[in-house]
Amino acid sequence: MMMKSSYSSYLSILFLFFLLLVDKSLSKSGARFSLTRAVFMPHHPVIGGSQWDQTVETVEQQESAPQPTKQIKGLSKIKDYFSNFGYLPSSGGTFNDDLDQATVSAITTYQRFFNLKITGDLTNETLQQISLPRCGVPDMNFDYDVSKDNVSWPMSRYHRRWFPDRNLTYGFSPASKIPSNATKVFRDAFARWAGSVPGLNLTEMNYNSADLKVGFYNLDEGVEDVVWGESIIRLNASNVVSGEIRLDATKDWKLPGEKGENGTALDLESAAMHHIGHLLGLDHSNDEESVMYPYVLPSRRQKVKLSSSDKENIRLVYSKGHSGNGGSWGVVRIVTTLALGFAYYAVVLA
Repeated sequence: MMMKSSYSSYLSILFLFFLLLVDKSLSKSGARFSLTRAVFMPHHPVIGGSQWDQTVETVEQQESAPQPTKQIKGLSKIKDYFSNFGYLPSSGGTFNDDLDQATVSAITTYQRFFNLKITGDLTNETLQQISLPRCGVPDMNFDYDVSKDNVSWPMSRYHRRWFPDRNLTYGFSPASKIPSNATKVFRDAFARWAGSVPGLNLTEMNYNSADLKVGFYNLDEGVEDVVWGESIIRLNASNVVSGEIRLDATKDWKLPGEKGENGTALDLESAAMHHIGHLLGLDHSNDEESVMYPYVLPSRRQKVKLSSSDKENIRLVYSKGHSGNGGSWGVVRIVTTLALGFAYYAVVLA
């Protein structure tokens, strides 16, 4: 990790020490998504991830400027992170610990996208950003094909209207046993999106026949520490069959008006707004006010109101003549698991 002063190094060490304290103070629960009292029971979500702790412990602080051939033990895990979210091309195998020019470029692109100070090295500010809980959909630079598994992430790099029809349906997974006050959160979110586009209708129907499907799953394949949910599109040839919202059932989800157990809950309404936006055709935004911003920021714990950019983008997607059908498809690799865990510090969602 490249730091520009001993003072910055000191601050970074304090931050890493804080992460370790959080990790040791909170135990990882194997509890499944369970519902009692018609509300979400807290699952004491993992705040520290051992793989990320090991990474930040072993990535030593450096005093000199980054060099293309410099090796930093543990950097391969950070490369995985940037690769999975679209900033670094796949290595075709496992990444090494070389701080090469491609990695410096990935860090720079990441810093530019999220309006961080552009340095090309892993500053304390950059590490804090990647430690935050976030959506599992990549931010950029993915091509698509349906030759494998007929499933893809929602399109990134530009907005894509997946469903040509303006009359769409949604349904809730019976297996998730989502309580009525939680399904109401989603109904309100669907209504809010429908109201943003003239002629767009979103109505509820049974899960199996619905265009947009909502469910909760145990996302426990190495992503549970940082990713709170994901969206996917199922296709047949070049035609969209359905879109799915997949939220992590092991997280502590906060319903409207609740603070959540231990102040660590994630806001369900914000997550609903974000992932509905993906299925309607919106990419991630670097506007911190947007519901499509991929991270949960401590300063913006709840985002359910569409920003000006959200309204403009969704209207663009559903403008006359704009369609997701046709066009060329590239090669897709659907990443069903991120090969690393990331610790994030406790985010209080009041």
